Amino acid sequence: MFFQDVELISRPKGREKVIFQCDENYFINYGIYNLFSCDNHGHDVHLHLINPSDSLLEQIKNLKLSIDLSISKEKLTTTNINFYKLKSYYFCSRYFISNLLFEQNLISKAYIVDADIIFNERINFDNSVELGILYYPHYDTLWKKTGANFLYVTDKRKNFIKNIVNLYNEKIQHIPFEAITENMKKLQRANMYGLDQVCMSELITQEHNFFNLCNLENFVTKKQDSKIWSLTGPWKKNPDIKKLLEKHVNRSF
Repeated sequence: MFFQDVELISRPKGREKVIFQCDENYFINYGIYNLFSCDNHGHDVHLHLINPSDSLLEQIKNLKLSIDLSISKEKLTTTNINFYKLKSYYFCSRYFISNLLFEQNLISKAYIVDADIIFNERINFDNSVELGILYYPHYDTLWKKTGANFLYVTDKRKNFIKNIVNLYNEKIQHIPFEAITENMKKLQRANMYGLDQVCMSELITQEHNFFNLCNLENFVTKKQDSKIWSLTGPWKKNPDIKKLLEKHVNRSF
């Protein structure tokens, strides 16, 4: 059902990529500012778009960027897919495209991130780090044990991404998405459809050599001045968020 009709519009030239995914609406609202922030700090980007219009692709093509931007698109009929099942895929499709780029040997390093983050500086890791995960072992639920805002993977550990994809494909066969309702507690719902974090949390128990990104001070937070600013929580409710983002990255779209 998912990740079937995929086209690489432009192939990566750089081997080290920030990778994120979104649909057209989310790109216009948030993803474009992620892209601009990457351009501001010299991070090459691979953008995976679900059901983009030709006009949006043309707008992106005409952006004046100093970085290497590669793009893939996916056609997906969404009308007959359960809302939560579709949402689970939107969380995880960035791992599908990352896995493809690794399998085709088009990249050697990936910063796999949410579409709604802003880079405030360039992020670099030394060669000793092959897998970097936001890991919170003190939580007792799978959805909370890891964070999907940011994941760093090199080609030496690319199987971790493949394992996320495989586990996701296995889980969606058995999860009763139609049973999820707004009356459930948020954590209960998230443990069923928040499969980006759930899959990572299950797989992390098999990994013994990774760098916990939570050990980095002020790394990914909801604070505007952190290394990576996550637009979660109250930020999306701010009626002036677009103006705020335009001012922050010093560009508009």
